Amino acid sequence: MKKLVILLAVLLSANFMMAQKMDRTNAYNYNKNGQYEKAAESIEKCVEHTGFLGMKPKDQAQAWLYRAMIYINIYQNRTLYAKYPDALEKAYVSLQNCIKADPDYVKDPQNAQDVYSRVAAIGECYFQDGIEQFNNKDYAAAALNFRKSYDISLTGSRPDTSALENAGLAYMRGELYDEALTNYNDLKNLGYDKVDLYKNMASCYNLKGDDENSLKMINEGLAKYPGDAGMIIEKVNLYLKQGKGEEALGDLNKLQEMDPNNVSILFTLGNIFGDDTHDIFDPDKAIAYYTKIIEIDPTYYDAHYNLAMVYITLSNQKITAANEITGTSKAEIERYNALMDESTEYLRQGLPYAQTAYQAQPSDDLKHLLKTMYVKLKMFQEAKELDAQ
Repeated sequence: MKKLVILLAVLLSANFMMAQKMDRTNAYNYNKNGQYEKAAESIEKCVEHTGFLGMKPKDQAQAWLYRAMIYINIYQNRTLYAKYPDALEKAYVSLQNCIKADPDYVKDPQNAQDVYSRVAAIGECYFQDGIEQFNNKDYAAAALNFRKSYDISLTGSRPDTSALENAGLAYMRGELYDEALTNYNDLKNLGYDKVDLYKNMASCYNLKGDDENSLKMINEGLAKYPGDAGMIIEKVNLYLKQGKGEEALGDLNKLQEMDPNNVSILFTLGNIFGDDTHDIFDPDKAIAYYTKIIEIDPTYYDAHYNLAMVYITLSNQKITAANEITGTSKAEIERYNALMDESTEYLRQGLPYAQTAYQAQPSDDLKHLLKTMYVKLKMFQEAKELDAQ
């Protein structure tokens, strides 16, 4: 009786093994014929069977490889992919299981090529999905796919730094600065040493309000790339954010030497010297910078507007000085009149820029400003016509 029981057990075990091998063979054939859903059903029956672990390691590894092949094909079929949204993840897990099931299986050059080429293909799929999501401004999802692509690249022991860099950028665009910095630090620890890494890390810290670490990254970047305009701009922006216009001047002057016709740099310099609340207020320099911008680009609205405001500030300063004269002597009256004439002349010089700014971008505030200038200059007809607009 004991012999009979043992014999029955052996027969049952053999039948189980044959059934699983049959499911694996069916899965292979269905996949080969493009019947991917049937292939998926067959391979799942194989790997989920209670006796699957009793198969030879080589047979298990082959089953996992077939499973990966099937789900890659499902992922590439847009209709089926909608029914199997986790197809790519299943394919990757299958390849990992293939490697674990029988390490000797992937030592064979042909098997290794079959496995690792598909690992790379899956990583590329995640990367391409990330690009599509990034372009659609779904930055959080894009970042996850880029990071997944990077993690998968480690299976082949060759880190894909471009995937990691894109993950950081996607998190940064999505305003997830801590996550961006995590990826950028991972990139830095890999020895990645390009100027954009320092720029982006500095920018993330800046946007988080961590000026100390932002400046640290800027200085690290400038130590390695001292002539990089983008790094200098990051430093200038940080100083300007902190209200340290004077500290920014040295770097701005370097930038202007590198790119003398860059209107953004000229405009920043004009803003610094045109700020009458600061000790370095220098209207002549501000006027020179704004005038140069207009020579380069006559349509630059902000340069026209700011130039008008500099002249208005100078005009107001003269009025303030005139109002401080309280005496009635001939000399004092002459001094008063001279200051008021100077005020009027500054107003006259600023008028064309205010007019151009209003024509370019009409607004109620600018209309009121322009009307005030007309009235002070006794240009009543122009003021009336402006009211009628």
